[in-house]
Amino acid sequence: MQHDRLNILFVCTGNSCRSPMAEGILKKVLEENGIQNIRVESAGTFAPVGNPATTNAILCMIEHGIDISQHRARLLTQRLVDDADLVIVMERAHKIFVERLLPTVEDKVFLLKAIGEGGSGGEVEDPIGGVLEMYRRCRDELETEIRRILPDILRLRQDADDDDA
Repeated sequence: MQHDRLNILFVCTGNSCRSPMAEGILKKVLEENGIQNIRVESAGTFAPVGNPATTNAILCMIEHGIDISQHRARLLTQRLVDDADLVIVMERAHKIFVERLLPTVEDKVFLLKAIGEGGSGGEVEDPIGGVLEMYRRCRDELETEIRRILPDILRLRQDADDDDA
C-alpha cells in the first residue's frame, strides 16, 4: 500500500441499493469503533451515473441511523479499482466483471460472503424494485456480513501500516 489509509470499494450493479448501503454500514461501524484511516466508497458495474439511491434503500438505512440520501451512483472505473486496496462485490458476476476489466487485480477482489472465517460464499440478493421489507433484509444481511469481516479489514489495515513502517 502506497498511502496512509486503507481504501475499500463496494461494488454492485447499479450503485443504488446494495453497495451504497454497504458503504454506509461500514462507515457507521468504523465510526462506532473509533477506527480511522479507512476510506469507504462504492460503485456499480452498470450504474446510471448521478442517480440517487433508491427510496427504499434510503428509508431502510434511515431506520438504522444512516443517511445515504446524498449518495449518487457512479460507474465502476479502472481508476476506482486501482485506488482500492480491497474490492468487495455482492455477486460472482461482479467479481468476474472486475477481473475481466482488470485481470491484474484479482488478488484484491472478493465476494462479500466469501471473505474470512464463517463466510458462506453466497451472494447478496439485489432488492431493486422490491418492497421495503426486502431492503431491510438486504440491509441486515449486509450489516451481519460487514461486522463478520471487520477483523479481516482491521488485519489488512494493520498489515498495510506495518508495510509502511
